[in-house]
Amino acid sequence: MLKITDYGFLFQNKFGVGSKSNPIGSFQLSQLNSTAVQNQLKAAGIDTGSKQYKAVIKEMMKNANGAMYTNPLAIKNLMKNYDSDGDWVDPITGLAGLLVTDENDKDRRTIIDIPESSRREMFESTKREFLAENGVANGDTTKRSEVYTHLYKKMEKQDRLKAGYTMEQYERAYSRAFHAAAKAADPTWEIGKPIPKGALDNITMESVEKELKQVGNKFVTVSSASSTSAVSASTTAATANTYSRKTISSVEKAFEEGLNNSNVTFEKKEEKPVELSETALADKMKRLEQQLKDGTFKGSDELDMKA
Repeated sequence: MLKITDYGFLFQNKFGVGSKSNPIGSFQLSQLNSTAVQNQLKAAGIDTGSKQYKAVIKEMMKNANGAMYTNPLAIKNLMKNYDSDGDWVDPITGLAGLLVTDENDKDRRTIIDIPESSRREMFESTKREFLAENGVANGDTTKRSEVYTHLYKKMEKQDRLKAGYTMEQYERAYSRAFHAAAKAADPTWEIGKPIPKGALDNITMESVEKELKQVGNKFVTVSSASSTSAVSASTTAATANTYSRKTISSVEKAFEEGLNNSNVTFEKKEEKPVELSETALADKMKRLEQQLKDGTFKGSDELDMKA
């Protein structure tokens, strides 16, 4: 907010002019509530009880201190920037309710219903500029501010900030749709390159909004492309599994055929007797002796000294 600092009174005192009086009515903000200053303001036609006046003084106090000088004319001019409710009036649009403050910043980020005519105007404007600028957001040529102004004029003052925030969400959704369509028409397309001919022909406001879902205070695009991607992913996985099975089967078959067609032969080796160690031989002899004593010896096979 513009600070009005009047140094005239200081200059007058410095040069000895009007050391005890102030011809232009300047006073320090610290003197604002004095009877003399209040009478001076009322004499200038200022309603000190109005919300306009209070809004101006509040802004002055916030941006300066009690030593700052001002005068009735400065206050009167600043009051023109506020409506009867004390709300700041945007000098470009002439509308109130568009000032973002610390108090309303969070609350303004709310999605509300806005006129279809305004959404359509934004859609057409965004599409036209997307094509003209090859997808580049050109702040020098865009007419988007006009679309917002038209919207604000249709809304009640208390809803204008929320309406503007909502329009931003739609504007971004339209831009995302145009970008996706251009990429779909030509996967190599990039912002700044000519848009593929006819890429946006099938994109309508209705088709874009149909795919929007509100999540919190934002719009996200839940497009059919997402569903298609999910189906595609499932199909790809199934195809991969089938391919893997076929691959494994073909490898097994090839291996089997390779064995059948190869000259590989398997040699059966002749078993060779393994001689018993002296300890094992002694143990076996003891068992045979015991069998002979017990009468359990069965024949000559028991005399085999092989392992």
